[in-house]
Amino acid sequence: MFGRTRIREAHYQEGLRDRKAGILPRRNDANYLEAYLNDRPGGLDAVMQYFPTIQEYWHWKLNHSNF
Repeated sequence: MFGRTRIREAHYQEGLRDRKAGILPRRNDANYLEAYLNDRPGGLDAVMQYFPTIQEYWHWKLNHSNF
């Protein structure tokens, strides 16, 4: 049991190190990917989910941008 915990922790730490180093993901392990993707911005999809249409998103974006 402790061996598996150590392996999971090692994969998690490896994911953190790779993310901080700017290396693309190298594993498909859930613990690795959880660490790699943790605290990363969600991108446009994370914002768009709150708007029913693209037109409403653009209306909001144009009214709240710093251009």
